[in-house]
Amino acid sequence: MNFQFTSTLEFLNTRYPPSLSVKQVAEITSLSAATIQGAISRGEYPIPSFKIGGKRVFRLVDVAAYIDQQFAAANSRTTKRRPGRPKKIEQLARLHAEQIGEPSP
Repeated sequence: MNFQFTSTLEFLNTRYPPSLSVKQVAEITSLSAATIQGAISRGEYPIPSFKIGGKRVFRLVDVAAYIDQQFAAANSRTTKRRPGRPKKIEQLARLHAEQIGEPSP
């Protein structure tokens, strides 16, 4: 199957529901759920969230916007990162770029 995605949101929309749990955001961003929970409690987590019935929820559009922001920041870096295993967010960005026909970072 050859899918063409025009945006990160469209790509994530094929795999996740419109509202995401901490566990799902952890899977997408390659951070642990505990790291995300800790950053939220300190007021340092960059993706906005809210509670529904005591459960922390993220909007898919906010997660996609964060990924796009990180992808743009990674592309604007002038210094090279040390080689190693790419983070999940970088893997998703590379896959997305390949599917829309852009050169990967």
